[in-house]
Amino acid sequence: MELKKILIITSSIDETASYIIRKYSDLADFFRVNVDKFSEYRFCIGNDDWSISDKYATINSENIYSIYYRKPMLPDLRIYDPQYHLLIQRDIISIINGIVDSFHGKVITKPSILRKTENKVYQMVYVSKHGWNIPKSYIGNDKLISNEYTKSLSIIKPLTTGKTYGKNGWELYQTNIFRGIEEDIDLTPVYLQHYIPKQYEVRITIIAKEVYAVRIDTKNKIDWRLDYQNHKYTLIACPENVIRKCYQMMTDFNLIFGAFDFIVTPENEWIFLEVNPNGQWLWLEQSLSLDISKKILDNLIS
Repeated sequence: MELKKILIITSSIDETASYIIRKYSDLADFFRVNVDKFSEYRFCIGNDDWSISDKYATINSENIYSIYYRKPMLPDLRIYDPQYHLLIQRDIISIINGIVDSFHGKVITKPSILRKTENKVYQMVYVSKHGWNIPKSYIGNDKLISNEYTKSLSIIKPLTTGKTYGKNGWELYQTNIFRGIEEDIDLTPVYLQHYIPKQYEVRITIIAKEVYAVRIDTKNKIDWRLDYQNHKYTLIACPENVIRKCYQMMTDFNLIFGAFDFIVTPENEWIFLEVNPNGQWLWLEQSLSLDISKKILDNLIS
């Protein structure tokens, strides 16, 4: 039986994509596009068709069954005049996202959906209107309002990715205690939340209706991502009302995959933090011998 072709849009350093391709090469025919190696492919988009070729094969819109949009990165453009970097980057993203967004088959997940869902303002408005338990939060560029958050223990979080690139290379800004603001923030809005004491955190990974809820115990009580070496993972059951809300959000956001982050207070109250519609999951699969990757593949070939 001929294997179904899956296009994976990602980058050359994406170990999760490599893992899936190695593990399931007998179940699907994968074509991988590493966007950071854009020049190694030939993209041809016509009036009613598109194709992508590398040195081994060619795929097109008619023979691809599904697309897994993972973690694309842009190419190194240092050989070009910096004046043109943004233009080149926009053109590359326009081609990649246009191909994926216009595809009529199954996609996990279209970039147009990711852009909307990943937006912290969009998430905050949604959960506030739908009765989720969330920390008291503020997003904006008013210094006076922001500094009100110093009156109680609060945290400052990245509003988007928290990654920047400059003369010192990549820098990553993560969740920290908020100490107040002295500088001008007219053009640099902040994302603040009251700190809520926690027993533990939970990452709920959902593919369609399959739920993987993992309790995360860690010494770092501000941001568990800063403390991977001290994590303890336990597969747990979730309250039904929490799962129902997650299912409803995925329906409303048109998601097949979602990675939900919660904290659980000492009083066992579940507090929603965010959903990542393209979140990482491989470390949990490997730590707890889960089958998240198989459920993703099953959805891509079903």
